[in-house]
Amino acid sequence: MTWLAYLILLFGLSCIGVGIFRAYAIDKGMLDQPGPRSSHIAPTPRGGGVIFFFGWLLLIAVLFHYRVIGEDCLWLFSPAAVVGLMGFWEDHKGLSVATRFFIQCLCAIGTLFFLQEGGYLLQDYLPFAIPLPIAFFGIVFLMVWMVNLYNFMDGSDGMAAMQGIFIFSMGGFFLFQAQGFELAILAWGLVALLMGFLVWNWPVAQVFMGDCGSYFLGFLVSVYALVSNQYYQIPLAAWGILTSLFWFDATITLVRRMLAGQKWYEPHRSHAYQRMIQHGWGHRKVLIASMFVNAVLSVLAWICVYEPRLQVFAFAGAVIFLLCLYLMVEAAKPMFVPFYKN
Repeated sequence: MTWLAYLILLFGLSCIGVGIFRAYAIDKGMLDQPGPRSSHIAPTPRGGGVIFFFGWLLLIAVLFHYRVIGEDCLWLFSPAAVVGLMGFWEDHKGLSVATRFFIQCLCAIGTLFFLQEGGYLLQDYLPFAIPLPIAFFGIVFLMVWMVNLYNFMDGSDGMAAMQGIFIFSMGGFFLFQAQGFELAILAWGLVALLMGFLVWNWPVAQVFMGDCGSYFLGFLVSVYALVSNQYYQIPLAAWGILTSLFWFDATITLVRRMLAGQKWYEPHRSHAYQRMIQHGWGHRKVLIASMFVNAVLSVLAWICVYEPRLQVFAFAGAVIFLLCLYLMVEAAKPMFVPFYKN
């Protein structure tokens, strides 16, 4: 059986698994009710991300059994498994903010421990020297922020799943070209699983991925970025570009809410993609637009990888491109109502 056949099999199993889980979620009352943060109007089953999460863990186990990957991969991805399990528990029982934050920090520290990364990586990307402990916890903070921003951005049908497909498709391609075959296989396996989930999550979504899926994907992106940089010299800027549609919107929205004196941790619908839905675009049009945006970002990430001397310009180009789009959204649907319209 070829690798393409394996990927098709993963897609099929994921699609069937999500359908079965959807029926289970409805039976157990696991429904996401419309609220201040959501953009849907009807109760929708949540927690479907558990299928591609456990499917990916099963893929790792199978590949390890057949000696395609080594024991080091099991240790490396074990913190990501813990984050996914934490999200699974959150979907079913709920956890306090402090508990989630503590577990996320421990998992980030564990990943850096397995990579033997003490903070040197962040120092290499800063124009000035900072103490190693500060650099170390700076990386931890960025990893935890990626987990949570991915969760914040999971508020439109298909958005988080499509972003995961884009990131791990391109990331897997870069790793394959750099001889990182094991990581590329795992990345593309996750893509196949996500595509099976997207069948049910495509607008109008019949199931949401929930915290299990969004936390897992956000954390795994960080792990892949660190591993590919340390072992295969793939610039972190490339991963920054691949994830920029999410972190740019989430970060600038958070900063603006804090500057406006709002409680940043409260549910809201202030992200650019949410405001475009409110403007009348709808979930499907916003999702398709994000695909075109990611196509542009993929070209900039490709430039970053294959011409490292231009990575600063490629990264800056991505930020400027997204800033222009953000300003267009702001013009169409302002985040705050102007004072003269009150």
